[in-house]
Amino acid sequence: MKTTAIKINLLIFGFSVLCYFKSNAQDVHFSQFRETPVQLNPGMTALDKDLRVILNYKDQWRSFVSPYKTFAFSADFNPMMKKKKANYIGVGLQLFSDKAGDSKMGNNLATINISGVVKVSDKSKLGLGIMGGFGQRTVNYSALQWENQYTGTMFDATAPTGENQASTSYSYPDLGAGLAWTYGKNQQYISANNGVHATIGASAFHFGLPKYSFYGQKVEKLNTKFIGHGNIEFGIKNTNLLIAPEFLYQSQGTEQELILGSVFKYVLQEGSKYTNIKKSSAISLGLGYRMKDALIASLMYEYSNYAIGISYDVNTSGLRSATSCKGGLEIALRFVTPNPFSLNNSASFK
Repeated sequence: MKTTAIKINLLIFGFSVLCYFKSNAQDVHFSQFRETPVQLNPGMTALDKDLRVILNYKDQWRSFVSPYKTFAFSADFNPMMKKKKANYIGVGLQLFSDKAGDSKMGNNLATINISGVVKVSDKSKLGLGIMGGFGQRTVNYSALQWENQYTGTMFDATAPTGENQASTSYSYPDLGAGLAWTYGKNQQYISANNGVHATIGASAFHFGLPKYSFYGQKVEKLNTKFIGHGNIEFGIKNTNLLIAPEFLYQSQGTEQELILGSVFKYVLQEGSKYTNIKKSSAISLGLGYRMKDALIASLMYEYSNYAIGISYDVNTSGLRSATSCKGGLEIALRFVTPNPFSLNNSASFK
């Protein structure tokens, strides 16, 4: 029985490590990708908002291994927002932290984004952005158990592991670039609900930068990651309902991912047009599908400039027998200006 337990523990640990490195091959990302614009594409930096601050949290695979936890913070703004310039430079910051499994194998990343935004027409503009920063990967070996530490009758944490001693951390540089185009046609009065907003973009990251192992050797290079994304939001005329189809495609090495979905937003209350005493609010329901992997259900509540979103992944892949279809919980908190409910709600078209 003890031998069986040892094998099961080793199997679970090995599976966790493999899952972690597979996720790194694809890069960790969020199912609510519309709430990670700075991470998704440097060209999105300050493209359609004067100021935007977002907090993201993800808790994944809690049902069968030690949970994988991811935190992200991003902020981007237009330094020329008060001067109402048609063309301007956008600035953004991104902080990212991911911890996986019993060993707390982690990835911490800090980057700066710079974008150049050009007004193409009265209803559209183009953003070209770059991203640069540094990351650090870490691991805690003290929480791991090795086969050599089992004496045959019991586990001895002080016994030699039989493993080569490796570093607990290493640092690496990272780069990214992207292009994004946005279009906005605003309604002429609040109850018309006939506005249209669309965004499409493409980006690339890593560019084959060296990836150092915990043994201090240049064992491999990160594959360049390519991203294509788009969404369009349009109102059902003379109703309180808006529909926003969206997609995300990612490719990195041999790995590919495609998410298709749509968000359905219902305006609960229209704000005061002149006094600003009564605040606008809306509730959104979203449904997406990550091909061959998971269904994504989301709920968001927006109040004036603020929003909170919650989503959950329902696993549909071959892993579902181990996860019981339980995937990952995500929470997103957002603040933007100008008010997204205002008639001229896009900072891009002034």
